[in-house]
Parts: sequence; C-alpha cells; structure tokens
Amino acid sequence: MPTPTEILERATALHLAGRVQEAIPLYAHLLQANPTHADLLYRFGMALHQSGRAEAAEQALRRAVEHGPGEASYWHALGVVLHGLQRHADAVTAYEAALARNPLLPDTLASLGGILATGPRRDEGVAMLRRSAVLVPQSDESWTRWANHLQAVSELKACATARHRALTAAPTRPDRWVSHALGLMDIEQGDAAMRAFRAAAVIAPGGHEAYNHLAWLQVGRLMIAEARTGFIRARTLRPDLASAYAGLSEAAFTAGEAEDAVRWMRQALKVSPGEAHYRFRLGIQLLSIGEMAEGWEGYSYMRRKPSAVRRDPSIPLWDGTPNKDITLLIAADQGVGDELLHACAIADAARDVGRIVIECDQRIVALMRRSFPDAYVHAYHRVGDRNTPEHLYDWVPDDWRPDAFADGALLLSRYRGTIAQADAAAVPWLKADPARVAEMRGRLAALGDGPKIGIAWRSRRLTTFRLPHYPGIGPFEEVLRVDGARFVSLQYGLGWRAELESNGADVAVIDGLDTTDDIDGVFALVEALDLVICPSSTVGWISAALGKPVWLLYNAPVFLEYGTDRFPGFPTVRCFRKTQVQPWRPLMAEVGRELCAYLAQD
Repeated sequence: MPTPTEILERATALHLAGRVQEAIPLYAHLLQANPTHADLLYRFGMALHQSGRAEAAEQALRRAVEHGPGEASYWHALGVVLHGLQRHADAVTAYEAALARNPLLPDTLASLGGILATGPRRDEGVAMLRRSAVLVPQSDESWTRWANHLQAVSELKACATARHRALTAAPTRPDRWVSHALGLMDIEQGDAAMRAFRAAAVIAPGGHEAYNHLAWLQVGRLMIAEARTGFIRARTLRPDLASAYAGLSEAAFTAGEAEDAVRWMRQALKVSPGEAHYRFRLGIQLLSIGEMAEGWEGYSYMRRKPSAVRRDPSIPLWDGTPNKDITLLIAADQGVGDELLHACAIADAARDVGRIVIECDQRIVALMRRSFPDAYVHAYHRVGDRNTPEHLYDWVPDDWRPDAFADGALLLSRYRGTIAQADAAAVPWLKADPARVAEMRGRLAALGDGPKIGIAWRSRRLTTFRLPHYPGIGPFEEVLRVDGARFVSLQYGLGWRAELESNGADVAVIDGLDTTDDIDGVFALVEALDLVICPSSTVGWISAALGKPVWLLYNAPVFLEYGTDRFPGFPTVRCFRKTQVQPWRPLMAEVGRELCAYLAQD
C-alpha cells in the first residue's frame, strides 16, 4: 500500500500534468487523515477550481486560510475563485488579505487592480496594475491585465505595447498571439495583425479563435473568399461559435447577398439568442430587403448593446402613444450624423406630445434651437468612456423634467416605419442661419461663374471596417475633371487639406470655416451650394435635412433603402450605389458622366 508521501507525490504529478480529475480523489483521501492540513486544503481547492467546481473550491480554500491564515497564496487562490464567481466585493477582501501578508505578489496586484480600476478606487487599481507589470516584467498575465485596462480607457497605442510585452513573455501561448493581434487591429496595423493571427493558428491549429478573428479582419479588407474559409474552419472546430455564423453573415452582406446574410445571422442567434448586437445587425439586414416590421424590432436592439448610452432609469422609453400632457426627451445616442438623420422625425413627435426636450452634440445646439424654437435644447452631458457611455440630466430644469424619452430607433420606426409613411413625411427638417447663408453666397460668388458643387470623400474616422465605405480623393478625379463647375470642399476631420494638395485637386476651400466643429457654418455653406456629391456621411444628412440636391455614394445593401434602389423619405437624395466588394472608380466615372449631363441642362 502506498504511503501518504507517495500518494501526495502521485496527486501532485497528476495535478501538474493537468489531470485534475484524477488528482482530486487522492487529495480527498489524504485529507481524511489530515482535515486541517492547510497546504493539502489549498491544493485540493485549486484542483476543484480547475475542474469547474467553484463552490466546493471556495469551501476548501476557506478552510485553508482558516488553518493557514499567514500564507498569502491561500488568500490569493480564494480571491481567484470568488472573482470567477463574480463576487467582486468578496474577492477584493481576499486579495487585500493576500497583499497584507505579501504586498509584492504580482498576480494579486494584477487581479485586484483589474477589479478596482473599473470602480470608485480607480486610481488605486491602476497603480496596482502598473506595479504588477513592473515587478515581474516577464509575467505575461500582469502585462495582459494592464493591457486590458488600457484598452478599456481607449489608450490603444499603450495597450498594443503592453500586449506585445505579454507576448514576449509567453511566445508559445496562442492566446497571447491572438491578444497581440487584436491590439494591433485597434491601432490599425492590419498587416501585422494578420501575421500574428496566423502565428497563433500555427502554434495551435486546433484552436478556433485565430481563424475566427483573422476572418473578421479579412471581411474588413474585402477578402471575402478567404474570410468565408476561416469562418467555416472556426465553426467546424467549434460548432457553437456564434461569432463564426455572424461573420459568415457579414461576409455575405459585404458581398451584396442580403438574404444569405439574414440566413446566417439567424443561425448566429440560434446559438446565442441573447446577443443584442446580432439582433441589431439582423434588423439592419431585414430593413435592407424591405422586411420592415421585424427589421425595426431588430433595429431597436441598438439600445440594448453593451456600448449603448445608459440613461436615468426614472425616464422610461416612450411607448409611442400620443399624449399632450407629457414632456418627451429626444435622446442623442450615436454620432452627430445620426443625430441629424433622426431629427427628421422630431417635428412629428412634437405634434404628438405636449413639449419636447432635445439633447444633442454641442456643435448643433444653435441649429436645433433655430429649427425647433418651441423645444428646450441643450448639449448632452456624457460621462464614462466609449465602451460604457452614460448621459446625465443635471442640466434639465425642474419644470422641463421629461416624462419619457425617444431615441433614434424609436423615432424612425414610429414615423418612418414604412415606405409609404417615409415618402409622405418627406420635407426638409433643419434650418441654416440666414445671415451666414448670405455670407457664404457672397464667398461662393467670388469663385467665378458656374454651378458651385460641394464635395466630401470620406468620414472623419477611418478604420479597417469603415474605409471601404468611402471612395477617398483619388477616385474623385473622375468627377473633378468635369468642366463647367466650381468644386468646393465640405470635407471634415484631420489631414484632408494635405490630401487635396497631394492629389492636385482643383477644389476651393472656404478659408476660416472649420468644417469639423463649425457645423452651423457647414449648414450655411451647403444651403448656398447648388449640389453636393459625397459618400454616406454627415455631409449627406446635412444636405438632405436642408432639402438640397445631394448625390449620395454608397455601398448597397443599406437599411435606409428598405428593399428599393432609393432612400424613401429623402427625395433630394440621388443614389449612386455599388456593392462593397466592387471598386469605386467605375461608380465615380458614372457620376462624372451624370455630372456632365447635369451641367449641360443648365
């Protein structure tokens, strides 16, 4: 019969080899004779934890700290189990007990710091995370936790550096390669990210994560065939991977195959029915093919996504019932372009309620006050970060306290919910400043004869996944070479002047107009122009809101087409469409030909 020492050696060997199910009964056998042996209780508890039996692990580790209260590692292990059970307050207590016994435990500093950095003790938690990484620079876990914090606060370059440090510390771990690749994607180093994903797949060819993430990156780069292969491989390795089905859906949508996209997204929701983002994307896809009722239901899941704006729970979502006795908050929930789009239905809502309060981007406060003079308009008060934004309503006077709120999803579905409804409501909805319009007309007249045509060629924020939606200044050559018109820049963001100069484009710039932040000035300029040509962006909605002719360049399918080849409800928008995988130049050549015909009519 083996001695207790031999049994312990056997249990330890099995445990270290990852065969915890075999080690557990051996530890239990030894504890029958030594029920207060703290180290045995610790080993037993860790084995139970590693086998997924968290509650039993907690009991064993509590006995370990009871009989060995001075050992920091026991307290740390208890904290890990409680952390996994989402009992963060209890985990903090255990981690702090571990640090009281050994203040230089890097794993404990990293774990406790990760919890504290997201709460009221944020500064203390951040300091712990940083200290953990410095104490043991070869600890991949410490660097990973530090990177997770940096990502949460949008310090993306520093996050990528920390993920690289974690990878350097553990170069054979495929999950560290995947994390490193994701960090590279955040700072738009797509080529390096692809190499890192492929390295992870080489190290662990049976793992699904690298194939799945790489395929998503390939969708953004319009490598649709390769992406589909990657998603199918990831799905084969893990049939319940909802992200792979969602990826196949997005690949199909990108290729212009909306009905296939719907089919795949429904499969993703079968696997993960509670995923709000998938439900929202299904809504977008359904609207794009004219399936309005279910499409709007899915679109409403925008407000359930983890990154959606959080609001005062005492202000409920409006049920859409007309009631002249209530004050309705028109809530801002996306970017300024979406706010301008959603504003098309504010006048409709105002007719159904007593009063409206409008929160909006600071840059359009004056515009909203001019367009809706009976409303109380104020800039939104946003706190939190891009992942967890929250709006506060300390600016609302007591006598304007809202009884309910309506967001963009509700406004569009309630007042533009069908093609007929949208077309019937088609009127300009925002007003430029008359004095500034007169000024802009004078400045445009100084450019000389010919129609004045405003152009924009991209969005403010360009990422791998957004870039394919904008032609850039290069393909605009097909338009700018047309004689007989004066082109004027409506581009916003950073770097666009350099783009014009390097391209040699003959495009006028209105000096002194900040096209990024002076949106009221942009409205005045658009009102003074004869035509706008731009991709689907803020500039397009400015033009539509004023009822000005706008030639919109975009990738189809898109939800606002509602299964048509136009934008119902926006009669001044002329659509120039292609699929996302098609190049821009042929479409821009078509726009150039149409512009020649347009100018010939004048």
